[in-house]
Amino acid sequence: MGSSQSSQLLDEEEEEEDEAESEGEEVEEEEDEAESELNNRRIELDNLLVKKVLEQEPEMLPCHASASPLSPQLSSLGTPRIGPSIKVWDPYNVLAPPPPSSPPLFSRISSAAEHDRSAVTEVYFISHGECDLNLRPDLIGGRCHVATLTPNGKRQARALAVFLNSEGVRFTSVFSSPLDRARSMAVSVCQEMNFPEEHLQVSDAVVEMSLGDWESCHRSEIYTPETLSLIERCQPDFSAPSGESLRQVEFRMVQFLNGTVSGLSEKLRSELLPSTQHTNSRGFSLATSIHRPILTRKKSGKSRFQVMNATGDHEGSEEIFSNHNDEQHLGDINIKSSSSQLSTCIGVFTHSLPIKCLLTGILGCSPVMTHKICVEDSSVTVLQHSWKTGWQVKRLNDTAHLRLL
Repeated sequence: MGSSQSSQLLDEEEEEEDEAESEGEEVEEEEDEAESELNNRRIELDNLLVKKVLEQEPEMLPCHASASPLSPQLSSLGTPRIGPSIKVWDPYNVLAPPPPSSPPLFSRISSAAEHDRSAVTEVYFISHGECDLNLRPDLIGGRCHVATLTPNGKRQARALAVFLNSEGVRFTSVFSSPLDRARSMAVSVCQEMNFPEEHLQVSDAVVEMSLGDWESCHRSEIYTPETLSLIERCQPDFSAPSGESLRQVEFRMVQFLNGTVSGLSEKLRSELLPSTQHTNSRGFSLATSIHRPILTRKKSGKSRFQVMNATGDHEGSEEIFSNHNDEQHLGDINIKSSSSQLSTCIGVFTHSLPIKCLLTGILGCSPVMTHKICVEDSSVTVLQHSWKTGWQVKRLNDTAHLRLL
């Protein structure tokens, strides 16, 4: 009896397990059928969307240069594979021509402003030639109004004029110190260069440094060890009694350069701009005048300066250098103006110490450094200014003309 009951229980358990397995299989089959039906619906929906996209007509948008390059636009441009009559759907404007280039950024700048930016100003600072003070090193010079050029200083002035003429230098304006030794040299050079003496401008801004009550005194009496020690401690602001300091000289020289010279060069350029346009229309006549040979005399055993000194009335200079009249002189200026850079050349006849102080101001160093700069008698120091670079030292202490002596 007990064995029959246990066998019945086993049979019932097996039947229950079989029913559970069959139910699990049915659930899996239902899930598979639902998933397959969902996939079929997705495929049908995708096919329907693709069919609609293919059947719809392309959107016709106007092609503007200002439109975004990513906006879909119709392109009718042909390609090597597609004829020009076939319209191609070009959403990224790959086949479209490049947009017109934008106008230059500075198109509104006038030609006058462009000339002003390309203009170059050259200032020739010329130290006067040898004077009486150079022969008395035991005396304190300073301004010393009675000092004049020595015969050697006058020869240096004429040699400088010959050299500047040979380089084709043409001053548009000339300034001079009011002291006799500087003004005499300016007059001598201007005469040789055919610059009108009445156009020579005298400026107190480029005068020699004032040493006040010490001028014309003996150095041994003034420059005692105590005084030298005081000068060294107080530089660059030390000044002799009733005199001026190195800093004051630097200030007035820089003010002269940035005020008088810069303002004058701008005025000259504004006056030369109309004449530049006129010169360009004249063409060949003025364009070839600057290329004429300077020397017209045959070579001889004498130097150019000796030939000029052989006659008393500057006949040598007339034989050596061609005399240009006023129209040709203006033509030379206009030719320089019609080039890529409008050049203005200014001459300043002054003294060695003011030139040194000016250089320290331009270089941004202390006026105490003036004793580190060499500026000899009758030497030429050239400063150049442009809109891009500002003031620059182009030449310093040039004495090449002294080889003519």
